[in-house]
Amino acid sequence: MSQLSPDETLRIVRHFLLSSPPGQFEDVLYDIRELVANDQLLNTGAFDIFRTYNVEQLIPVEVPNQTYKVILSKYNEVTPQTYLDPVSDQVLTVDHVKGQVTGVSPASSDILNNSLKQKKDKLVKAIQKYVDDHYLSGISSVFPSQRDDQKGELIICITASKFNDKNFWSGRWRSVYRVSFADDKVKVSGSMKVNCHYYENGNVQLNTSKEHAETVDGGDSFADNIVKMLVKAEGNFQTQIDTSCANLNETFKSLRRPLPMTKTLFDFASSQHKLAREFGGN
Repeated sequence: MSQLSPDETLRIVRHFLLSSPPGQFEDVLYDIRELVANDQLLNTGAFDIFRTYNVEQLIPVEVPNQTYKVILSKYNEVTPQTYLDPVSDQVLTVDHVKGQVTGVSPASSDILNNSLKQKKDKLVKAIQKYVDDHYLSGISSVFPSQRDDQKGELIICITASKFNDKNFWSGRWRSVYRVSFADDKVKVSGSMKVNCHYYENGNVQLNTSKEHAETVDGGDSFADNIVKMLVKAEGNFQTQIDTSCANLNETFKSLRRPLPMTKTLFDFASSQHKLAREFGGN
């Protein structure tokens, strides 16, 4: 690392940290600090790296004096340090390094996009129930789009993480959907991503994703129709992953050579004794 320029070092550090497996960001950071041995340099890039990781990985934060969490994402980012809480209609100031909310302030009307408030509130409840029913540790948020060309849209974010250090595995689910309204129809488009890491006596990672788009009926039942679509789409994706993993297990087995090319097992024990006698006789 000492032969690299500061910018090159930070670029490599950024790559490793943003590629950290689920739940192991701090472990990777600890190892990097040992290798780089320059906290002053690391601190110069810490904010940007932590912020990018939190936003890309849909990391949730606890809201002061509330029982729910809000997902950090590019969809509710007001500034690099402030994020919309769509439940309380407030703006949260976030310390990305600590992963904590340090302040709360009212959100302006242009951020809230009040024309979608009724639809947003209805969708928030429907998605929360869906996540509670189908995820062991899921968090969801529904945001009004902040982009000028998407002002009539809502964004659904779902994330769920599971860390099991005792059994050497971790995993994270992320899904994001854009919801646009047109007459009596609702178009839903987005993607689902899964990252898993197994690291007992090795290092095996699974990174997979799938895009999905579908149009459902609108009206008063639009939120329920979106949930029905998610149940089917995300359920099918999970089934595909289960099938692929089962097939992969058989593929790994077929790669193992049961016998050497001679079709004869090598007697390692006898050969070791013979070598020991020969070396001992010299």
